[in-house]
Amino acid sequence: MIELVHLRKEYDNVLAVDDLDLTIPQGEIYGLIGPNGAGKTTTIRMTCGLLSPTMGRARVAGVDVAQEPEKAQQHIGYLSDFFAVYEDLKVWEYLDYFAHAYKMRESEIPARVSEVIAEVNLEVKRDAMIRGLSRGMKQRLGIARAVIHRPKVLLLDEPASGLDPKARLDLRSLLLGLRDRGATILISSHILTELEGFCTSIGIMEKGRMVRSGRIEEVTAAENPARLVRLSWSGDSPAGDSLRTVQEQLQREPRISEVKLATGAGAFGFAGPEEDLAPILAGLIAGGVKVTSFGEVKQTVEELYMKLSTHEVM
Repeated sequence: MIELVHLRKEYDNVLAVDDLDLTIPQGEIYGLIGPNGAGKTTTIRMTCGLLSPTMGRARVAGVDVAQEPEKAQQHIGYLSDFFAVYEDLKVWEYLDYFAHAYKMRESEIPARVSEVIAEVNLEVKRDAMIRGLSRGMKQRLGIARAVIHRPKVLLLDEPASGLDPKARLDLRSLLLGLRDRGATILISSHILTELEGFCTSIGIMEKGRMVRSGRIEEVTAAENPARLVRLSWSGDSPAGDSLRTVQEQLQREPRISEVKLATGAGAFGFAGPEEDLAPILAGLIAGGVKVTSFGEVKQTVEELYMKLSTHEVM
């Protein structure tokens, strides 16, 4: 749905994006992360046609953005980090204006405007002048503008900026709903916790180049071949009967490594598929261990970024 081929952008003596190749299939939510100056915003602007690449090409929904810009815009919804609004318009007038700009059918515009206003929770501000909206409300209005024409591709540059926690949860729900309806989303953010449990894939950019890209579970597995599993149990006697049982049970599994146990709790590495953890848990319970918790500790996006990034900027 999004295809970037040998994309390159130079500003005088600065190489902002260097030979970027990226393919994002339909239905993905792709998180582009990296420090300020990594090239994230430049990449998004070239993808939506606001910037012309020095070399390479960008295609969206099979349309070359440079060769057929008007056709490409019908498939793209874009929200920049800092965007301007027409403060002398009412909320509904602003969305109505952009619905016409996207050449939507006249007959469907009123209902679509009402629908989008509800989706971003601005019903009480429908007839309010934009100049009176808070920063967070203007951000939600910008998102409504980006999705008014039901784009196949959504490009969002730091969309959580200025939103309170409730509004961020609402944004997440909105974007997940759009993905479920077939939209493909490219989102940049430096708030890494906002991407947790939300993006299906990530790309880490530094100094204009892609350091690592792929589905989160694939990138995580490549960096951590062994799963980290934590467990705890209750009822240990002073003699440590349960502790010995846990040690003995874990020693029987050759795929287990780096076992670290203490009274009532511990952790180990496991080089096998997730479903093979079930027999290990069953063996502990059959051995009389009163297991109170047992499960894999998933690496967070923030931890993954800190491990892969060199934290260099241009």
